[in-house]
Amino acid sequence: MSLKVPVYFFHDVLCAYCVVTAERLRLLQAEFGDALELTLRPFPLRFGDTRLEARDVKRLVRTVRKAAKEPEGAGMTPEIWLSEDPPISSLPPLLAVEAALLQGRTAQDRLVTRLRNAAFRAGVDVTRRDVLLEVAAASGLDMTRFIAAFDAQATARAVELSHRDGVLHGVRAIPAVTIGDSWMMTGIRELSEYRDALARFLDEKGYARMRMVH
Repeated sequence: MSLKVPVYFFHDVLCAYCVVTAERLRLLQAEFGDALELTLRPFPLRFGDTRLEARDVKRLVRTVRKAAKEPEGAGMTPEIWLSEDPPISSLPPLLAVEAALLQGRTAQDRLVTRLRNAAFRAGVDVTRRDVLLEVAAASGLDMTRFIAAFDAQATARAVELSHRDGVLHGVRAIPAVTIGDSWMMTGIRELSEYRDALARFLDEKGYARMRMVH
């Protein structure tokens, strides 16, 4: 029986550092192939309780600019936070990503990638319903199924439970990546750090070192 290493990526579509981490995990998955089972876990940073204050905007803009200095962050811009009416909740795009999962992980990957690019490379407010539907359609999703899932209480509940589960397992900031539901790495990490952590996990669990494709 082949080994599947479960890797959970706690993310928010409106987290600039998650854009960088997502690309590094994509490369890692290409190296490990089917042996790595990567799962997106929604972890909303903002629930829309209050509008952004000036200090919040400055912090978010600073974060995007730092992420843009990473190779995977090329072309990122903080325009989404500099508009007259910046998003106050990151829940809508996370609900959309969760809804897309019902059409398979490939469909989910297409949508979340387009949403991240729209937010941080085009400065589009991806929390708006009309924008989400437009991006979902452009991602090739079955829109009847997508809209039903997007509006379903079960989808909102899944996002809520993911956030609660992350908190219970010690997630305090994102991006957060857990390996085997026991090892956790937070913040931006180099690809080599994820690779080394996976290798150590395999050794610790007594599995033969898997061959990686470079």
